[in-house]
Amino acid sequence: MGMLQVVIGLIFVLLLLSLLATTVMELLSSLLSLRGKNLEKALRNMLANTDVDEKVLAAFKGNSLYRQLSGKLGKSRRSPSYISDDSFQSILMDVILKGEGMEKLEARIDELPDDDLKNVLRQFLRETGNNIDAFKVKVKSWYNDVMDRASGWYKRYTQKLLVGVGFLIAVIFNADTLAIYERLESDPETLQKVVNLAEDFVDSQDTLQLGANLNPEFEQSLEKLKGLVDNQIESVSSPLGLGWKNVIWAEVTWYDALTKVLGWIVTALAISLGAPFWFDLLKKMVNLRSSGKRPDE
Repeated sequence: MGMLQVVIGLIFVLLLLSLLATTVMELLSSLLSLRGKNLEKALRNMLANTDVDEKVLAAFKGNSLYRQLSGKLGKSRRSPSYISDDSFQSILMDVILKGEGMEKLEARIDELPDDDLKNVLRQFLRETGNNIDAFKVKVKSWYNDVMDRASGWYKRYTQKLLVGVGFLIAVIFNADTLAIYERLESDPETLQKVVNLAEDFVDSQDTLQLGANLNPEFEQSLEKLKGLVDNQIESVSSPLGLGWKNVIWAEVTWYDALTKVLGWIVTALAISLGAPFWFDLLKKMVNLRSSGKRPDE
């Protein structure tokens, strides 16, 4: 069971660092409006793919409903992080018809400046036999399909950022996976402390709640970050010797430095797997250890 305990301890540390990285990503997403920019990119592909002047996109963003869904960034507005398919369909119909009745829909579609948008909407009209209700359903389905792809773009983009954030966290906390493993394997007292913390963490929550808020406020993410560092990470930092406090620079060799950088890279790659991955793995390892205990333990 000794090696299993080491694995549990290491997974728990990586889980805490992954939670920290996720919270930092929430801060960056809120501060830089990453989700809003991703949504605007998707809307541009839908509404202004061939229109250099982006007239339809500009009218879409100028719609009162769109503006109400947008957040404020200082004196200016930023793109909303999410728009429902009903809202998209409503705004697009308003932009196309410009206050006129549905009987003018086909004529107004023919006047659109973006060729791709015009062809897509014409196709929807043909497929629905000019049935307005069915046409609206088609538009909403089209929007949802594009948003599914946009979610994939966003996930791949943030995955790249997460590797960089993970490496930065590894350097700041001197969280070298190789050194952490060595410390846990060679120090039974420290190992037991970390394993106990891991088991308490698993017992305290059945699931890991992440990303419940699509666009968390900066202040909320900042408070979450402070709480995570002050409570969870501080609890393992001291026994594991994380940080730079006890580093004796005069004794550091080139080999030590290279090994340390390798350990940081491993930590960064591990963090990029995400907190849910490490939490699920931790639960399985803790349950395995519990089922493997002898009756007299």
